[in-house]
Amino acid sequence: MLRLLPAALAVALITGCAHVDPYNVIGRQVVDEQGLPTTPVPGPRKERLDVEERERAFDFVWSTIRDRYYDKTLNGVDWEAVGRNYRPLAMRALDDEAFWDVLDRMTGELKDAHTRVESPRRVALRKLDQSVTLGFSFAPIENRLAVTAVSPESDAWWAGVRPGMTLARINNEDAQTAYARLIEGTRYDSTERSRHLRAIRRLMAGEEGTRVPFTFERADGSRFDAILGRAKLSYRPTATHRILPSGYGYLRLTQWTLGVMPRALAGLKALENTPGLVVDLRGNPGGSLHAVNALLSRFFEKKTQLGRVLTRTGQPVSLLFGALEIIKLQPQVQGDPEAYKGPVVVLVNSSSGSGSEYFAATMQAAGRAVVAGEQSCGCLLGFLGYARIPGGGELAYSEVGFVMSNGKRIEGEGVIPNHHIPLTLADLRASRDRALEEAQAILRSMPK
Repeated sequence: MLRLLPAALAVALITGCAHVDPYNVIGRQVVDEQGLPTTPVPGPRKERLDVEERERAFDFVWSTIRDRYYDKTLNGVDWEAVGRNYRPLAMRALDDEAFWDVLDRMTGELKDAHTRVESPRRVALRKLDQSVTLGFSFAPIENRLAVTAVSPESDAWWAGVRPGMTLARINNEDAQTAYARLIEGTRYDSTERSRHLRAIRRLMAGEEGTRVPFTFERADGSRFDAILGRAKLSYRPTATHRILPSGYGYLRLTQWTLGVMPRALAGLKALENTPGLVVDLRGNPGGSLHAVNALLSRFFEKKTQLGRVLTRTGQPVSLLFGALEIIKLQPQVQGDPEAYKGPVVVLVNSSSGSGSEYFAATMQAAGRAVVAGEQSCGCLLGFLGYARIPGGGELAYSEVGFVMSNGKRIEGEGVIPNHHIPLTLADLRASRDRALEEAQAILRSMPK
């Protein structure tokens, strides 16, 4: 996720004039108590959408993408045909959640992870930084489905599930068979990596309190069954830093938000005298472009061009008859004489998306950092805020594309690491962070 609007603009003029606000930026934004841009919580709504409400919601999503998507060709998709195909599916959906899911699958025809529809239930959870989840994640590793992380607040943790274990059965079915069906039923995305992440979220999410049976296999081949319940868990973006025993600095961000940037910038300041720095963006799905730029500006001593921006009109994203440019076509950092001067390694993996990819690719293209880890999500587009859909759902649609200073597009491909460091079952089972180890070895080999 890469949001483009700075919070300060959200308190500007409230107007419907297309010349003043041609992107409807202001109309989609308010500022919450933390000063972060968000959209108003929808008011009371009926228990079930009627046919006319479904029609209005469908038409809003379809026409908004047709008229405002950043690429006039809509990625080569026949959008008229997509509308014809999905309208009857949406109208026949058995319940409202199924209806919103059909709209989301329709947006998936663009093969764009950023363009999506969220149901009112998902909107409410997002606004509270919450998710309903089974509390663990997994990934295909060495032809097995390996657990990669477990929340200590989840049933999974207390059932004894740990990273490095593998899934033998999901919902009383062979795990590989169930996983293949899960992927098949998941909407298209920017890449197969991002589609996998979306599929895992679909399996983990659901109604709070519902339960799913699993069979897990330990490293020694023994197995155990666990029926895991979905629970509502909170997630708060964080930024942490430390000096590693090697003497190198370590800075980790879990998401790019304006709220965590003071801690991130303070952390970078505290590490300014370290001989090298690891910036860990593994698992960071993105966030605010302005947060990304705030950190990027602390790594360049001189004014530096960062590539170029793509918009539908070929013009900058602006307000007030073009007088106020929100997103410039030729982004740059002004340069900071007190910028961090040491060598930098950026760590990424397949769930590093959007803003994290922008940071890593920009640093890589400018020759300012080496990227290590696994190929990233391939999900680098930007949107200016969620649009409220009649009926209570919300729509995100890509309005900006990015080309790096070396001419590369990250969307649909991902950031290719200079040093590929795959995640292995052995390392998961040993709780070994080989990527961090090798990042420090890379720093030792880089010129000071």
